[in-house]
Amino acid sequence: MKNPATLLGRVLWNGFFWTYERATWQYDVMVIAILAFVWLTPPDWLRDPTAQGLGPIGWILSMLGGQ
Repeated sequence: MKNPATLLGRVLWNGFFWTYERATWQYDVMVIAILAFVWLTPPDWLRDPTAQGLGPIGWILSMLGGQ
């Protein structure tokens, strides 16, 4: 196995510069991560003055907690 530090560096480099080809699992993981950030980040974290509430995570936690 190659040096793990080199492997981690290559993964970070390719992810940062978006060098993965479409229809690869790495590309799919990056797209899923971006969509998860957009849909699941509470508006309070972004200091959005027009947004209200806690977002989808807050709604799910309130449903699970019964509050």
